[in-house]
Amino acid sequence: MPADSDQEKFRREALFQKRLAERRAEHNQFPWNTGGETPVFDIPRSESKLFADRSIEDASLSDEEVERRALLDLTSYNFWTFYKRLNYEVKRARRYKRDLTLLLVAVDGLHEIAENRGMQAENTIILSCGRVLLGSIRDVDIAGRCRDDTFGVILPETPVSGAEVAAERLRTKMEEHSVMHLEKRIAITVSVGGTNLLDNDPQADIIVARAIEALKQSMINGNMVSLA
Repeated sequence: MPADSDQEKFRREALFQKRLAERRAEHNQFPWNTGGETPVFDIPRSESKLFADRSIEDASLSDEEVERRALLDLTSYNFWTFYKRLNYEVKRARRYKRDLTLLLVAVDGLHEIAENRGMQAENTIILSCGRVLLGSIRDVDIAGRCRDDTFGVILPETPVSGAEVAAERLRTKMEEHSVMHLEKRIAITVSVGGTNLLDNDPQADIIVARAIEALKQSMINGNMVSLA
């Protein structure tokens, strides 16, 4: 079967992202609305697959399959692709003089759960947390897994005040959620740390470092939100 042209691949991926956004919007699970407008992100074609190494999707996929593949993308540990996307969003925010906030969301005690209940319990919790996270952010936000127990969320065009709302909503959603594993229910909480893009930030790794410091503050007691 001949390979699709770059233009066709881009069109099909754009369709996938549009359908995913529509599917999430149907559930009205976002922390706030965007005033009826969805910001347009001018990601170059060469970077259109920056966030996920998935196969190109097509219109024949069911809504359930779209959601399943989005969840698998989110729970695949690949910090490099997430960092590259963050670097792009930083450049974009600077170019258009827009706000940008980064959140880091760590599952409290995940390593201890894995030691006490096994790796299958850890995987079940990661999948479950990924599903809650996807249902708690806007369709324009960008989520990825930064390490084994931590997710990252890029909030374009979002000041600290808006990010605080998003972070607290996410923390609350996780606290209200629990996972059933081997007929036992496991409570879940997360620690959230975040920071916004400052005028003098030279590059993305400075933002990541500041978000990590905020996350460490939250992890001291757990189940908290700290914004730097």
